[in-house]
Amino acid sequence: MTLKTLVTGVAAAALVGGAAAGVTSVASPASSSTPAVQPVVWEIPMPQAPAPELQAPLMQTLQALAAGGSFIGKAPYIEGGIGRIESIAADRAYNKAAAEGKFPLTFNIANIDQEDGAATADVTATSALGTSATQNVAFVAGPSPTGWQISKSSALNLLSSAG
Repeated sequence: MTLKTLVTGVAAAALVGGAAAGVTSVASPASSSTPAVQPVVWEIPMPQAPAPELQAPLMQTLQALAAGGSFIGKAPYIEGGIGRIESIAADRAYNKAAAEGKFPLTFNIANIDQEDGAATADVTATSALGTSATQNVAFVAGPSPTGWQISKSSALNLLSSAG
């Protein structure tokens, strides 16, 4: 028996079987007893977040915020800027943490996800003393040298958690 004969026989059997059954399933409406298809996850790692090309600009934004100098000059990196009173309070907190040896901070960014003009990422900040904290940080596209700004609440949370 050749392959052509086998394929022809299987096709003919399927055609005759379908005709014998009346091929009612093609014309009948969907049955309500049909189970719904449910998505299943088998502990397979999900693909990497869709925006790894943002790692460098987001890292530059974080490093600019953690660098020395007055926070009034860091206003372009913070969504909505930073006011005079906020700047003074941030400078005092920064100087205190620097005197305690907590700076410089190092950052690690993972799970970057971008949608339209916003991005989120899991950021781990590690102080010079070795303490570290990981938080989900929100960024928005904005008028900073890197093209990205950190949300004001994320900036304050991240910098305070590392110390």
